[in-house]
Amino acid sequence: MMKYVHDSFVNVPIDLRHDAKILTDEFGIDVLYVRQCKYVKCSCFDDLNKTGNPDCPMCHGSGWFSSIQKVKAIESRNAQGAYGSGSSLAKMDIGITDQMSEIFYIQQQYNPKERDFLLKVTWKDGMPVDILKVLEIINVWEMRGDDGRNELNGCVISDRTDLVNAYRKMLATLPKKAIYQMAKGGKSIWPSITQP
Repeated sequence: MMKYVHDSFVNVPIDLRHDAKILTDEFGIDVLYVRQCKYVKCSCFDDLNKTGNPDCPMCHGSGWFSSIQKVKAIESRNAQGAYGSGSSLAKMDIGITDQMSEIFYIQQQYNPKERDFLLKVTWKDGMPVDILKVLEIINVWEMRGDDGRNELNGCVISDRTDLVNAYRKMLATLPKKAIYQMAKGGKSIWPSITQP
């Protein structure tokens, strides 16, 4: 016996980007996304070793300037499953810490990269006030939908407690104009080109 399937139910395209945007708008939190700008070198950049000075107060050892942007991300603290590894011990400058793997889901247009940072901050009137956590992106995977199109990015992060004070100083030294621009979703370059 053959069942009839109505033609309107065959190959119905699903717009996962639209669904991811709805979820992000409803459940996402505002974070600051710090992306390394690989086209502007910091003054501490060593051309021979292709690295920055780890003690540099300007770039925090990356060797590059950064762009900073306010984005919405969905935070998943219980990262057990296909992409999570549970908790792990990590050796940091401050000693050995127990870290729970966390995953942040970011919309596809931001195209996150490993070694970029997410800053969890407190907000007042839409403006970033204080840095709560500095989270380094250690792994990124693209969630693909129909026809292989990237729909959403998953980012495994690592808590970088050793950088909280440095990023607090950075936020305190950003010009008001840059903070207003970020609050509206725009980008700001840090450190500014005019700093010594």
